Amino acid sequence: MDVNRRNLMKGVLTSGTLLALGIPPGVYANNATGGGAGRLGLLLGNTRVDAAFAAGIRTAYAAHVKHMVKEGGAAGYSAPEVVKLKGGLLTDYEEVARLLEKSRDTRWIAVMDDGSAAVFTELARNACAKLLLLGSHVSSGSDWTQDIPELRHVWAAASPLHSAAGILALQLITNQSDFSIVENFFSGEHAAEQAQADSTTAGKFAPDYLTYRLDGLDAIHLHCSGLSPSDGCKSLGWNPAGAWVPVSQETPARKATASARRGDGSSQSAGWVESVGYAVMAAALGAGALGEPCSARAFVHRPAIGRRREPVVPAERLTSFVIDLA
Repeated sequence: MDVNRRNLMKGVLTSGTLLALGIPPGVYANNATGGGAGRLGLLLGNTRVDAAFAAGIRTAYAAHVKHMVKEGGAAGYSAPEVVKLKGGLLTDYEEVARLLEKSRDTRWIAVMDDGSAAVFTELARNACAKLLLLGSHVSSGSDWTQDIPELRHVWAAASPLHSAAGILALQLITNQSDFSIVENFFSGEHAAEQAQADSTTAGKFAPDYLTYRLDGLDAIHLHCSGLSPSDGCKSLGWNPAGAWVPVSQETPARKATASARRGDGSSQSAGWVESVGYAVMAAALGAGALGEPCSARAFVHRPAIGRRREPVVPAERLTSFVIDLA
């Protein structure tokens, strides 16, 4: 597999709901993080992870409010309205369709299983929603092997302005578990003045990562911790023969390390699902906007020998969404 934007995007499309549904490009938002909707909503799809995901959402929102108060500004959004599907989306799809039709001017965050995610994507498209962020999240459980990260996350984002990978990478690295995070951007559009100058997380870089860049038609970034670029590519299923060039990150790395030590942007979460909820909410609030154009990036982490934890159990799969309804 050649490491370029087309194949990276193909990896997302063939891994989940997008391939089955064939979502047209127009469904994806291409505006700034802060412009679309005036309120927040949280849709819980009746899964085993609902409580943990919602806990991460609450923690991220509280951190956002604290940060805005500290900076002398307004929170911007009220706390999200929470909707729980008692029977799951496959049972309550008509209720969800009505909900989407009646909840204009809302930025919805959702979590559900893969089957429900396929239905939800169709409902969102019918409601003319703009898809800002779509994530597929897997824990291997007892099937975990040393060659494959035990936690694997793949995100498709509308643009670098709707980014969650750096936020999640900053949190998961403290848990000393094997993980990979791939983030693909459907649009490389970026305006530096639209990115928040001050965010609630270090976001762009995380401490203890070495950053590499694959230059070409589109910029691709690889952040490795505990692995060489070659081994990092192998764990992602990428061609390790690419010419990865080291990127100097002295200042951002120091900033991220200092931020982590202060506790800024960290949910101190109890588990990986809560960390995902935190990252998704932070991205929905615009905290993870990148300060430079990028077509795709990945974070790969392997703990040092002797520090590897037991595999994450139980095995779990979930899909996350951030959508705007105008």
